[in-house]
Amino acid sequence: MTELKDIQVEGYERVIRFRNDSNGLRGFLALHDMTTGPACGGIRLWRYASEEAALRDALRLSRAMTYKAVTAELPSGGGKAVVMLHAGLRRREAFESLGEIVDSLRGKFLTGPDVGVTEDDLAAAASKSRYVIHETTPGVGDLSHYTALGVWHGLRACLEFAGMSKARVAVQGVGSVGIALARILREQGMELAVADIKPARAEEAAGELGAEVIAPEEILSAPCDVLAPCALGEVVTAETAEKIQARIVCGSANNILADDEAGDALAQRGILFAPDYLVNAGALIRGVDYGVHKRPDSFASIARIYDRMRNVLQLARGRGLSTARVADELAEGELQKRRARRAQSLRG
Repeated sequence: MTELKDIQVEGYERVIRFRNDSNGLRGFLALHDMTTGPACGGIRLWRYASEEAALRDALRLSRAMTYKAVTAELPSGGGKAVVMLHAGLRRREAFESLGEIVDSLRGKFLTGPDVGVTEDDLAAAASKSRYVIHETTPGVGDLSHYTALGVWHGLRACLEFAGMSKARVAVQGVGSVGIALARILREQGMELAVADIKPARAEEAAGELGAEVIAPEEILSAPCDVLAPCALGEVVTAETAEKIQARIVCGSANNILADDEAGDALAQRGILFAPDYLVNAGALIRGVDYGVHKRPDSFASIARIYDRMRNVLQLARGRGLSTARVADELAEGELQKRRARRAQSLRG
């Protein structure tokens, strides 16, 4: 039996700690905001050092998903499920139990893929809940490609803003989204360098795309025009920002910046940063387009990421702030407007 325990966290609509000793399932599900619709966000599977670290990740990622939703003008909020990877985890049974948790929320949480989760994991969860969307869901399309396409539109805005037409792009992480982005970049005539913690995967990507392979520990400081973090988050700190040689940082990873100071450090050095929740919203946009609007594809919706990125760049330059702070202010402002409208409607 799966044990559920609600945890009170200020600013979050609901946070659940879950545990099933029979299959090893352990983790957290955070619903940050459901002001205008269901909380949407993926399932992440990772080897966390502690439950505290897993909870912190769930909280930060779900908040970023809310910002992603409001920035993309979607009728939804943000959520995230994180599952702790450990030796005793029986994955199929564990994800079936997680699917039951998702189903028990009756549509308040719509979920899909994130880091570490396989198609088999998602299929197991989906067998217990219709609120789990995955690659083989009929009609949804390739979610990784939709995410990568959104990043490209954001990067296109950054390149034009910087007066660049071609660039050398260093892609950190060539998993499903990273390789999809690298393929788009190659089609656009970009020079590529790739790095991955799995050497075979980096070599395979390099062979396919004619890219240079760079060691994972060297990718952040590699000579390039664009750094594209497409693996885990918090890779850019105030310290690592000083080592980056790129003129633009734009990737698919969630929470690329460790904190606000990291974004300030990039801005002070004149490095353009594409806020990750703005540019990597492709899969979320597709999920809402598919699940709510019943649209056959989401190419037009995702193309609007270009306009949003241009707006943030122009505002940041005009106000002398980092793009990260400007994007956060815009997202928080829109969220507060939504909450005020909901409060007013409840008052009648």
